[in-house]
Amino acid sequence: MDPFDVLVVGGNGRVGASTVRWLDRLSRRSSEGLLPLRLAIGGRSAASFEAAKKRLNLDELVFVPVDLDGDRETVSAAVGAAQLVVHTAGPFQGRSDPHLLRACIAAGVPYCDVCDELSLSRSARALSAEAAEAGVPAVVSCGIWPGVSALMAALAVEKLGGAASCDSVELSFYTAGTGGAGPTIVSATFLLLATAVATYQNGLPTTKQPWTERRLVDFGAVVGVQPCFLLDNPDVFAIADALGVANCASRFGTAPRVWNSLFGAMKLLPVNLLRNRKAMQGFAQFSMPIIRAVDALVGSTNAMRVDAYRRSDGKNETTEKVTLRCVHPDLEDCVGLATAAFALELLRGRVGDVSNKTTIEPGVWFPTELKAHARDNILRLAKEET
Repeated sequence: MDPFDVLVVGGNGRVGASTVRWLDRLSRRSSEGLLPLRLAIGGRSAASFEAAKKRLNLDELVFVPVDLDGDRETVSAAVGAAQLVVHTAGPFQGRSDPHLLRACIAAGVPYCDVCDELSLSRSARALSAEAAEAGVPAVVSCGIWPGVSALMAALAVEKLGGAASCDSVELSFYTAGTGGAGPTIVSATFLLLATAVATYQNGLPTTKQPWTERRLVDFGAVVGVQPCFLLDNPDVFAIADALGVANCASRFGTAPRVWNSLFGAMKLLPVNLLRNRKAMQGFAQFSMPIIRAVDALVGSTNAMRVDAYRRSDGKNETTEKVTLRCVHPDLEDCVGLATAAFALELLRGRVGDVSNKTTIEPGVWFPTELKAHARDNILRLAKEET
């Protein structure tokens, strides 16, 4: 096997390939204090790898056979050859065991993923003591949202005066069409329509029905005001737990607006069907020609808005808040950029880094739990194309 530094599992897909592209691009900047990274894609199909390699135009890219549903020994061998593993092989819905993270901990290899499934991310977070004992740093749920959105929430709470001053955080997201993403993200959205939405109210975890409680959200001049609906997001739990925020919820909307109505209609399908990974992936593949046609008309803009509200003292009727917005012209590109930013922070002071200053300690962390210096480094990179 050819030597490599970073293994991107699922790198043949749209999000994974975008992550590979940005890892290569960012590691070649002298300003980042890194040496160019030797990159590998982990996946099941050598033919898909060759297509991705050609698309990325990276001649030195290495293919490593990885089947997350197959032989665990093969997965362990692939992980052991890396200095960092980045897991982008979704959809994560329907999975319960973070066995790729377990393999990384056993091999002593740092890890990050783009998991958007709350139960799976919490199972991963539960391995923190084991990772700390092994000296392995890991960050879960660290793409654009969840991920950068959680860092924005932490920054907004800080600007408001800290956790003691903040009563609630509202997360809002918008993507035009599918954001140029592939069938994996589309099927993940379908699967989320069968997932109860985790929210926090007055400090207590509550669950609500997905795609309800419509709200109009102003994303700024580029995107304007868009309808958004409740959808499950691991950021909510992490923000409430790590930042001590009593009230938190997450909403999502898309364009054209008829897509919002179609999602609402899909929610009426039998839950067992919506939770069937194979069926939803097949439906996403079947729908792609129509989705691509619509994407060509509406574009692929991604927008995020985070509102942090001050805790009321009962004297002031005006609610003080901090609002942060972020808009990117292409979802696929910004997810890859954000994931690469988290990955490079895990490498800081480790592989190919001349700074020798680590910012992420051993253990398994949600993005909201990262120290301010790590958070600021990641946000600096993730926002540069916005």
